[in-house]
Amino acid sequence: MQEPYFWYVFYVRTGSERRVIEELTRTVSNVDAPYEFDPFCPESEFYYRGSRDKQAGKQYRRRPLFPGYVFMETTMPSREFLTAFGSYIYSSHDIIRLLKPGSGDNIALPKDERERMEFLLKGKRCVERSVGYIVGDKVTVTDGPMRGREGMISYINRHNRYADIEVDMFGGKIKARIALEIVERS
Repeated sequence: MQEPYFWYVFYVRTGSERRVIEELTRTVSNVDAPYEFDPFCPESEFYYRGSRDKQAGKQYRRRPLFPGYVFMETTMPSREFLTAFGSYIYSSHDIIRLLKPGSGDNIALPKDERERMEFLLKGKRCVERSVGYIVGDKVTVTDGPMRGREGMISYINRHNRYADIEVDMFGGKIKARIALEIVERS
């Protein structure tokens, strides 16, 4: 997407993320403006081990990184965005509200927070699994989007191959679960 672009964040009913994305896609097709729109829900991989899938080996599937949040990437400025989508936001049964980072007219995710999210997503809209090892109490990630970001990890579950991280968003911390495979512990 061309610069400048913005990310707007909708707080939605958990489990309705895909439906909201489909509705937003239909709605933006009716907007007669020279702007680009891309609604999405950031995802993360998770280790899946079903009884039938044991022969297939390790399997990773995807789930929402932030359940209950839908993002809209667009080149449309805040004031015009509210004018174009205000009535849709308030009439939707699945959208609870449009998040605002603070006071004022700017409703877009701040640029530094957006860039941190883009670093984790690596342009794929999905946080892929990371691989690392533990020595004592110290985690070292050797591969994946969490490489060099070990300070974000707040909890590790080695058996189910995930880690909980804390992401700064709108001046607060939001917890997210990502795939982290610990290959060695010493």
